[in-house]
Amino acid sequence: MSEEPIEILVRMAESGEIDPWNIDIVLLTDRFLGELERRRELDLRISGRTLLYASILLRMKSDALIERVPDPGGDGADDEDYSDELFFDGGMDEEGIESHLGPMDVLEREIQRRIKRKEYRTRPVTLYELITQLKLAEKEERRRQRRRHFPDEDDLFVIADDIIEIAHDEAFEAASSTFYATLLLLDPEGFDPVPLSRIASEIGCPLYEVYIPALFLMLEDRVDLIQEDFYGEILVARIPAPVI
Repeated sequence: MSEEPIEILVRMAESGEIDPWNIDIVLLTDRFLGELERRRELDLRISGRTLLYASILLRMKSDALIERVPDPGGDGADDEDYSDELFFDGGMDEEGIESHLGPMDVLEREIQRRIKRKEYRTRPVTLYELITQLKLAEKEERRRQRRRHFPDEDDLFVIADDIIEIAHDEAFEAASSTFYATLLLLDPEGFDPVPLSRIASEIGCPLYEVYIPALFLMLEDRVDLIQEDFYGEILVARIPAPVI
């Protein structure tokens, strides 16, 4: 049975191979590809989805290496503060040429457009942000394939969980359930965000062990993670369930 790409990334974070708070895309890509090579040598099946993620990571690595080369003629005039943006906005599904581009083209257009921005060069990228961007690129590829097979149909074919679908290993589900139950205990009314460190203390585990469950719950739109300062305390806020 093959392991999905998100599971591979999460396992790499849990084992300490990558820092989930400050992703080095070059290091992560090399280790991700190394894992695929190990699986190939063991004759383990590698899914097409995993190969797609590998190709996206290779593009990100390529652009990151280009970005690390100093520009002798640069004067910083093009630098702007885009601290809330990363790689691309995810708005590629609106009308326009972007709707018909594959994930590699989408990433290349947006990364090249922002490659000189100061915040892109300096701000830490978390595992959550990286996974979000990988899933956005995957979503664009699925939409492109749908348009190829159903050129006269509109975005009714877009499946809502395309962007939030992730692997639900039983261990992750159990950890997420424990995390959420603890959050309910500490904030029964859902009004006051709870520090992540307090949740870890209440559960009785190291801080790094509650980061992954928090990430999964955030991808499921059950909690929101708030961090006002880089490397500062992370607050966990419950997201109210939609009223049906």
